Amino acid sequence: MRPSLHPQVKRRALIAAGVLLALCLGAAAILLLRPECLILKYTGLYCAGCGTQRMVAALLRGDFRGALGQNLFMLAFLPGAGIYIVVELLRFTQGKRPLYRSKAFIPALCAALGLGLMFTVLRNLPGFQWLAPSWAGP
Repeated sequence: MRPSLHPQVKRRALIAAGVLLALCLGAAAILLLRPECLILKYTGLYCAGCGTQRMVAALLRGDFRGALGQNLFMLAFLPGAGIYIVVELLRFTQGKRPLYRSKAFIPALCAALGLGLMFTVLRNLPGFQWLAPSWAGP
């Protein structure tokens, strides 16, 4: 006889699955709708996210080189963010303390935001055009 899951664990697993499904549907909607970047539209500057939609589309086609040319920062950042989300959902399901409450979370978040800001500044400077999306041209 198989032991059944505790009702609390079952409930948490359903919530985690719902959150994951919502995130996947949101990402799919962004890929399909392709909203324009408001920062690029109003300032003419590339943000840290510019080119992410085309990068993901290139990855889905198996074009890693094309993905590199769209957004190097997000190509490195998104897998780590995805792993963090999955680990956080697993911890939630198991009733463990969330990672965002750990002492290392704020420094890690500040480091990620700092790298994103540095990437944003660099990709808009002369001499660093290779960091701009390959479709570039505001």
